[in-house]
Amino acid sequence: MFAGGKLLAEIAERLRQPGVLGELLAGVLLGPSLLGLIHVTELNQGIAVMGAVFLLFTVGLETKPGDLLEVGWTAIAVGTLGVALPFVFGFLYMEAAGHPTVESIFIGAAMVATSVGITARVLADMGALSTRSAPVILAAAVLDDILGLLVLAVVSSLSTGEVHYVQLLTVAVEAVGFTLLIISFGSRVIGTFQPHVEKLRAQNSAFILSIILCLGLSLASVYIGIAAIIGAFLSGLAFADHSERWRLEENAHPLSEFLAPFFLSCLASR
Repeated sequence: MFAGGKLLAEIAERLRQPGVLGELLAGVLLGPSLLGLIHVTELNQGIAVMGAVFLLFTVGLETKPGDLLEVGWTAIAVGTLGVALPFVFGFLYMEAAGHPTVESIFIGAAMVATSVGITARVLADMGALSTRSAPVILAAAVLDDILGLLVLAVVSSLSTGEVHYVQLLTVAVEAVGFTLLIISFGSRVIGTFQPHVEKLRAQNSAFILSIILCLGLSLASVYIGIAAIIGAFLSGLAFADHSERWRLEENAHPLSEFLAPFFLSCLASR
């Protein structure tokens, strides 16, 4: 999976395409739909999840929290439309085709689903994380994940004939509050502990701390009800202002380079 992904990523980049396209194509070629050389197992699926987590963590390290806050309203508009338009058009298409209303709603909800991981990887491969549009795209992708979760929760509730509004509102408040809290104050909290971190004697102590926070916020995201990769991205944001001083990108990049192809290959081979 790793070798095939990196080989096709090299070919894609030589063709002036993002390397992520080659890694996705490797999953298609090697997976059950074609050569059948790889299958999704608990082992490689676990590695794939870690690949997505460290991919988003690395992207977060390259994104300043202030940049996301500056594009807040623009990102909200983009994220909201990115959920609303696919849902509406998917629903209307199914209705026009004569399908039952509940089935049309389910298809509309399926159209909402996006992949924050692939979005982030494409931006990284294109060297576009430092552009003005990158914070808008990333912030909108995070919002899409939260809104998509709520849409799917509503649709799932419709299938049982009962919508739990209080539960949905609680999840929405927790998800939005958690995200805004880390974006607004994460970097400041890390800065407060900076002198204490630099006094630690363990080698790469700052990097070790960043990994602990990455995994911790990923777990917290799952408990709240959103994707683990959102917590990983937020943990990267919290350390972004200190990344250069502690050489965090330099340490995290090899992890992401090794694990991300497993995530992309598993995603494409299903």
